[in-house]
Amino acid sequence: MVTIKEKEAIKVKNKRALFISFDYSLELVDKVKQLKTRYYNPKTHEWEVPKRDYLDVIRLFNGEVNIDASVDKKLLKKADNVKTFNDVDVSKYSKYKPKTKSYQHQLDAMNYAINNNKFLLADEQGLGKTKEAIDIACMHKGEFKYCLIVCGVNSVKVNWINEVSKHSKEKAHILGSGINRKGKLKIGSVKTRFEDLTAIYNGTSQYSNCYFLITNVETLRYDKIQDLLSTMTLDGTIGMTVIDEIHKCKNPAGGIGKAIHSLKSYYKIGLTGTPLMNYPLDLYNLLKWLDVEFHSFYQFKQYYCILGGYGGGEVLGFKNLAKLKHKLNNVMLRRLKEDVLDLPPKVVQDEFIEMTVKQTKIYNSVLNSVKDDLDKITTSNNPLAQLTRLRQVTDYTGLVSERVLESAKLDRLEELIDTINANGKKSIIFSNWEKVTQEVKKRLIRFNPAYITGKVKNIDDEVQKFQNDDSCKIIIGTIGAMGTGLTLTAASYVIFLDEPWNRALKDQAEDRAYRIGTKGTVSIITLLCNNTIDVKVHELVKQKGQYSDVLVDGKVNKMNKNKLVEWLLE
Repeated sequence: MVTIKEKEAIKVKNKRALFISFDYSLELVDKVKQLKTRYYNPKTHEWEVPKRDYLDVIRLFNGEVNIDASVDKKLLKKADNVKTFNDVDVSKYSKYKPKTKSYQHQLDAMNYAINNNKFLLADEQGLGKTKEAIDIACMHKGEFKYCLIVCGVNSVKVNWINEVSKHSKEKAHILGSGINRKGKLKIGSVKTRFEDLTAIYNGTSQYSNCYFLITNVETLRYDKIQDLLSTMTLDGTIGMTVIDEIHKCKNPAGGIGKAIHSLKSYYKIGLTGTPLMNYPLDLYNLLKWLDVEFHSFYQFKQYYCILGGYGGGEVLGFKNLAKLKHKLNNVMLRRLKEDVLDLPPKVVQDEFIEMTVKQTKIYNSVLNSVKDDLDKITTSNNPLAQLTRLRQVTDYTGLVSERVLESAKLDRLEELIDTINANGKKSIIFSNWEKVTQEVKKRLIRFNPAYITGKVKNIDDEVQKFQNDDSCKIIIGTIGAMGTGLTLTAASYVIFLDEPWNRALKDQAEDRAYRIGTKGTVSIITLLCNNTIDVKVHELVKQKGQYSDVLVDGKVNKMNKNKLVEWLLE
């Protein structure tokens, strides 16, 4: 048992401080060492810490403390708000019913969360980790005021908004965001995010009633936000933190790696689809955030690494990996697609991405130009061709600009392929345009891609390379050249950077991977830039092409065609 007393400060620069004592335990000593400021008195066998760290101490020892009568009554009141696992009534969880259909492995994740308040949800890409995290957060609704979602990738914040709306009845808000005059979502500066979070905490914001608060991990670099989030997670206002793509926070010395430790909520879930044992040192910061690793990085490295080389600091190999794997498995839930029996043959995922500032400016410039030529477009035989430049900008600005070479969509594609490759799976990447596929090939050349467009003569050679060469992880091609007639069953993932106008063409492209010879479920991922023509085209395609046929074949009168084109450009 840990005892906390309040006495006159000796080392701490305050009038009074807290003094912690306990029977010697290496584990408890390691926990105390997590506190930013602490001093050990070998004569009294006590640890002195500042009073401001009181809630940290309570949370650190998970409520297993004996608080002396000397402790300030105001601090005691604060302690009442600190939730520990012993406080939770788990009987109510069985009453929660997810809004959308759950597969058995997703229900299993909810059951796992009942008995594990901090863990890594490391399911393979395509198994629905986002839904699982949302359902788990909703299951805990009522225990705290907010669940914080921290995106490892800035561009996918909007995607989380859409997923929350799809899978729950709760409201979600991106910190620092608002609706502009055109009715579009706009996300402000880091300063705006801090002001927004402050107003939410004080209950003076119109978003104070939103259960899910969403931001990106870069926001945590801002000291004022770190301090406020530390307060909100410690006092239980934010009771759950979900960090998406948590493997990006692996560096304990980096700004982001340090920043996540300001998030001290009782419930913590780290999402990743990447196998974590490939490089054991990457586990340190994640395990530390989950409060299961209490040693310094130096001690962790000494214990698990074989060191040598120049200066004795080079990692030559690893040791004690069985113990590390055991520690990891105690806080990780990971399922592979081949292990999940109830998945449908196709798992469809639409991922909404936020364009960069420069990409948005280029897009708006092209959009205004297209609108100026609206009459010309609507009277042409094929108005779709007139919208090509606008659609291409959402893929890569380099197709219309020599100065601005940016693409949030291709940045996200690289991250997806890195994760899919780490799981030992292959992918098909489609685009309507050869110029886009050329840029993709440049970016992903490290994966030894196969490549098929209308200009490639030896198509069968490329197919055989993808199907049979283990070093070839992806095949890139245009929908026109690669979307029909080929068998590409080595792929577990099909990724669309953009879509054909017709649903049937997309179905045919998807079925390059899902056909006779397919082993297991195929994941279909469509990348969409939010607030762009991408979203409108996607809506048309989902309508099985009946509206796009209007544009292609001119099946209705000119007035209706005009309205449809105008709708696409809204």
